[in-house]
Amino acid sequence: MNMLLAATLLLISAVAVGVYLVYLGLRQRKRSPGLAFTHAGLALSGIMVLFIEIFTGPADKMNNVAAFFLFFAIVGGGIVFALHEENRPPSMAAVTVHAIMGLVGISLLTINLF
Repeated sequence: MNMLLAATLLLISAVAVGVYLVYLGLRQRKRSPGLAFTHAGLALSGIMVLFIEIFTGPADKMNNVAAFFLFFAIVGGGIVFALHEENRPPSMAAVTVHAIMGLVGISLLTINLF
């Protein structure tokens, strides 16, 4: 399987779990640590596959820019995790910035894939 396709699928899976986490936070005012760790695991796996593709595959600037945005999404996710309070959903402003960075990176990967 193409490494870029595998990275994109892993990251899209992380987005799906992230959308459900936002639903839980906004509608039901709950958190789910298990789903949050699943979201982080899928995203980190996808980013690792992307970095393997960047370092071993042909040079492609779009992949590098996507990795740049995804790196900032990782930093944003770390900030969201660090600032969470027990039994309360995280700040939606921080989640929004984290999501925008991640979606821009995934969009660039998807555009580059096709």
